[in-house]
Amino acid sequence: MTTAAPTPGPVAPPPIAASAVDQELLNLGYEPTLKRQLNFGALLVYGLLFFVPMAPVAVFGIVVNRSGGLPVLAYLVAAFVMGLSALSYREMALRYPVAGSVYGYVRLSTNRHLGAAAGWLMLLDYTLLPSLLTILAAISLGHLFTAVPVVVLAALFIGASMLLNLMGISITTRVGLVLLLVQLAVISLFAWFVLRAVAAGDLHLTMDALWRADLSWPMVLSAASIACFSYIGFDAVSTLNEEARGGGKSVAWATGVLLLTATVLFAVQSWLAATVTHATSFPQGTGTTRAFYDAVDLVAPAWFRPVFTLTNALVAIFACLVVSHASSSRLVFAMARDHALPGFLARTTRRGVPHFATVAVALLTLAVAVGFASHAEMMTSLVTFGALTSYVILHVAVIHSCFLRERTGNWLVHLVSPILGAACLLAILSRTDTMTRWLGLGWLAFGMVVHALMSSRRSQTSALSPVSPTNTKD
Repeated sequence: MTTAAPTPGPVAPPPIAASAVDQELLNLGYEPTLKRQLNFGALLVYGLLFFVPMAPVAVFGIVVNRSGGLPVLAYLVAAFVMGLSALSYREMALRYPVAGSVYGYVRLSTNRHLGAAAGWLMLLDYTLLPSLLTILAAISLGHLFTAVPVVVLAALFIGASMLLNLMGISITTRVGLVLLLVQLAVISLFAWFVLRAVAAGDLHLTMDALWRADLSWPMVLSAASIACFSYIGFDAVSTLNEEARGGGKSVAWATGVLLLTATVLFAVQSWLAATVTHATSFPQGTGTTRAFYDAVDLVAPAWFRPVFTLTNALVAIFACLVVSHASSSRLVFAMARDHALPGFLARTTRRGVPHFATVAVALLTLAVAVGFASHAEMMTSLVTFGALTSYVILHVAVIHSCFLRERTGNWLVHLVSPILGAACLLAILSRTDTMTRWLGLGWLAFGMVVHALMSSRRSQTSALSPVSPTNTKD
């Protein structure tokens, strides 16, 4: 007697293989929940918006005064210092393609405790910067709409930024591209007016803003410490590691290209403004703060002056607010995913948007902006303190991970460069005031207490239930 062969049932399709970049993330123990929507060009747009192409406008007078009339040299020195940090970012982005930037790099290459320290220092930078930008934008709008309270203007700015980010990173980048093109167009028009004056014989191009025989290196280094502020944020593109189509390789390349592009933009603008003013110093007060605007007034037609002012005060600031909001939410998402912050902040929508983190950052930004509206200078110092101290920890992590643990043998990139970079950053940090250092260290101490509490709670939960999801998705 023969038995009929069983009728085969439906065959389940084979599982879809993860892409190479997502496989790298899986190998690190993370489930890909953010959507890879950004190509290399989108990363550049995002990064340039965070840099703020018109950044020299705000500090031109200060840099000229401190450098003795050598703003271009000051920006080039600052670019060298920040380039050392960019090199360390590149090395870690290739090895650890995660959304947490320095926090993720340090945590995965050393231990979760040092990673938490780096993360909380980054939070000082990433949460205060949107608030600072909101204050500056509200003050600028306040001059136009005097009857509207600053709190209302701040809420409008933050609300618009939050809605854009909730729509998804691709929408944010498209809007950002328009805002970037506006800034570049205004910069190009200013350059055209200067070059037209040179062609007419009214101005003369010289290299005096770059080099003089009587230059003072201590003065140049002092000016470079201010110029470095313009470069803070170049690391923001690394928070998009899990949304970049090329993963760590794209982020690594974008970091270098962005730093080079920003250096050219900053140096050229400073050179053009110095060509107009021919000044080695400006009077204290408004003479210093309005130095770049005065250069525009001297060379540009009357219709261009309000266009330039409004573009810098509103378009540039709002664009940076949008991308800094996105970066902050990615950092919060990454820390929540590792249980360094409440776990619900790691949830994402079907479009890959960390919506709870985005809303939380918006609420925190509004609270800080309202509470510290009259302390913009202190907030600027704290943003710088948080950023530069996290960069120092990054350099330490590169030495530990690449040179000591991997034994790459690359003395220049994995030892000399991070040591020199950390030394330069510490020299700049030594120039911060005592109050800033105490507040920054107090924030770090608070963060480590939170980390200890979260770790203790995590340990108790793990003892009761060994299986605990690391990623949640709505």
